[in-house]
Amino acid sequence: MEPVLSVENLTVLFHTYAGTVQAVKDVSFHLDKGEILGIVGESGCGKSVTANAIMGLIPSPPGDIAAGRILFGGSDITKMDEASLRRIRGNAISMIFQDPMTSLNPVLTIGTQLTECFLTHHSMAKSAAAERAVQMLKLVGIPVPEIRMKQYPHQLSGGMRQRVMIAMALALDPQILIADEPTTALDVTVQAQIIELMQKLNRELDTSIILISHDLGVIAGLCSRVVVMYAGQIIETASVSELFSNPRHPYTHGLLDSIPRLDEARAHLESIEGQPPDLLSPPVGCAFQPRCRYAMRLCEQAPPLFAPAADHLSRCWLEHEACPHSLPVRGHKAGEPA
Repeated sequence: MEPVLSVENLTVLFHTYAGTVQAVKDVSFHLDKGEILGIVGESGCGKSVTANAIMGLIPSPPGDIAAGRILFGGSDITKMDEASLRRIRGNAISMIFQDPMTSLNPVLTIGTQLTECFLTHHSMAKSAAAERAVQMLKLVGIPVPEIRMKQYPHQLSGGMRQRVMIAMALALDPQILIADEPTTALDVTVQAQIIELMQKLNRELDTSIILISHDLGVIAGLCSRVVVMYAGQIIETASVSELFSNPRHPYTHGLLDSIPRLDEARAHLESIEGQPPDLLSPPVGCAFQPRCRYAMRLCEQAPPLFAPAADHLSRCWLEHEACPHSLPVRGHKAGEPA
């Protein structure tokens, strides 16, 4: 089956007064029809920049897609003009942005912003567009939608605003939905409702979803495959079950060790020392080397993506057959014998 979206060797640069920031470096992945793909990593690792590149929202200047292709429907999004991109945005590929309060226009009512989707792309009458907007608000579980249509963003709670953003993103039945931190700053009850809603939409509408998050619990509950990013690169990718049971990269191992374990009476949470590298002057070789407890002289060279198992890739020299070190088995603390 052909993937609905293919990102091939994508590199995104930002030219600033301080120098050139390599925000995304040689990133490749694909999204299948009806799949939920997770992208995880710390802040500043390139997740949102990758999503914005897919939407054609990299500002130029200072942004520049220096290399790579983004293939959708037989066309390369990176080569499209603005008119072609406007036909795709919202209509075929939609995005739930990270902060609903700043993504919604504060001086326009919810109804005005939601009906704009139908008026722009489908040339519907205003009455028909308003009726369709009410249906979308009902779909995402917003009570008394007729009243909410007349309200402004500041009159809604964070969970309600996030549901409005999801309604706007799904208004035109897109083939692909990109959700950038859709549960950020929401309480756990609303988070659970949003996750349940996305599962329902994926199941009923067969929408392919790219879920960007730093919450591995959300990723585990929603996704079938995971892409782990660090310093603008993909450092590991595998199915959810494989990644959580058998992480191969020290960074992924560190992320998982920082999550509380429900199967332990008193969990000892590990932390990853240090900070992500400055992408104005990234370290030579492996970007994770300065923070890695397994760092060795070989790490001064940039590692390729190794394939330790079927459909499992890891960008780490520990996978090299001549490497004397190995990661501990999942469930053991780093440094302890398996």
